[in-house]
Amino acid sequence: MDVSVVRRALACLELAPDTGRGLDDLLVRLMAALADMPGLSSAAVVLADADHAPSIRAQLGAPDVGLLLRAALERGEADAPPRILRRPGAGPAESPLLAAPVFAGKDMPWGWLFVDGLFGAPAPIEDDLRLLGLLAEAVAAMVRVAAQGRERGDDLAREVAFLRSKVSLRYQHVFSEGSSPLLVPLRAAVDRAALSDGPVALLGEDGCGRGVLARLIHDLSPRALRLFSVFDAAAGQQVALRLFGGSRSLDKPGAPGLIEETDGGTLLIEKAHRLPPEVCERLGRYLADGSFTRLGGGRTRVGRSRLLLTAPPQGLGSELAATPNLAVIRVPSLRERPEDIPALLDHLLSLGSARDGRRLSLTPKALKALETYDWPGNIHELRVLVSRLAVTAPDDRIDIADIPPEMLAEGERPPVLPEDAAELRDMERQQVLSALTRHGWVQSRAARELGLTLRQIGYRIRKYGLARDEDENA
Repeated sequence: MDVSVVRRALACLELAPDTGRGLDDLLVRLMAALADMPGLSSAAVVLADADHAPSIRAQLGAPDVGLLLRAALERGEADAPPRILRRPGAGPAESPLLAAPVFAGKDMPWGWLFVDGLFGAPAPIEDDLRLLGLLAEAVAAMVRVAAQGRERGDDLAREVAFLRSKVSLRYQHVFSEGSSPLLVPLRAAVDRAALSDGPVALLGEDGCGRGVLARLIHDLSPRALRLFSVFDAAAGQQVALRLFGGSRSLDKPGAPGLIEETDGGTLLIEKAHRLPPEVCERLGRYLADGSFTRLGGGRTRVGRSRLLLTAPPQGLGSELAATPNLAVIRVPSLRERPEDIPALLDHLLSLGSARDGRRLSLTPKALKALETYDWPGNIHELRVLVSRLAVTAPDDRIDIADIPPEMLAEGERPPVLPEDAAELRDMERQQVLSALTRHGWVQSRAARELGLTLRQIGYRIRKYGLARDEDENA
């Protein structure tokens, strides 16, 4: 048997792992490969459908349909050899039909591969039957690959449905099931953003939940099973290199940036208004047509990462704001929807009780005080407060005396004895100093941990005369 003939006939199997093309496409390619066989003028692949009825899935030329369908009604077996079929009453001059069973395994589609010849004269028909058996095994392999691909697709669909159901439960509590009318258009905007694939700018104050909404947009989108990356535009130097990567040079290898590393997923750029102008210009080109170049390189690359951007209420810089397909979602601050504060507090307290086994609740007076507070740190400050109360509150019933004094109006603050005031000042001073030390005296990070604004933590640093050790020794 000529090995080159077999190689040409089986060349289409190179695409077998690509289940996205479908089984029928692979079988058509097999028919096209067999067309080069000198003794073949017609061929067909017949497989059982969902109802176990034979169905012609691919054919070449004009095979005897009646003969091959009658033969295909018999289920093939794994060890059945290829055989010769003849129409009843056919004369010796009439060409026979060669058939080999396709058996992919238990609970798999079964069928037959039919040809009217392969090598042609003067090759013996036994050679045709041997090659036909090999080809039938190849078709069986295609069927197995396609079936496994469908199973993986079904598993993926079930996993996506499961993840979406979990996300939808999280989504109901992102801003609680609040009664604020501002939440209705916000949730609708998030749903629309999840169904689209364009860039989105989330505008709002720090701590209002922009990052949570960005993650929800990703989790509710078709990209949910891909990577979700976060980059803080104000975190340090070499912003362009971190986003776009660097090209190869004589002294260093090339390296991808986050746009390439997050390929197919979602990249969240926090504080996008702090991006340098040259980076905004590069990002504008990427947002417009998906193309970019690495730093120092000239090769144009195409990225598939979706960009989400967070910025203050004032918006982005002009370079990014002018992007034609940029959707804008405005996230309200907590003080704009005070009617949601009780539900948010109840939800956060219930999460803490599930974690710590301690069910905290608020007295009416404490709840009223928190409803009237302006929450400069928004939802983040609310979370920090609940975490702090879970540690400091002496009883499960949180009263006005358990609320930090700076969060209370002047008339709501309980009377403090002089010795108590000194103790509270020492506690607050140590708390602020510890947070600053943990974060290397980066005031914005320490303030975020304590649920304070930069103005509030700056006031406390001046109030208590706090300074770094190296500053005192300078």
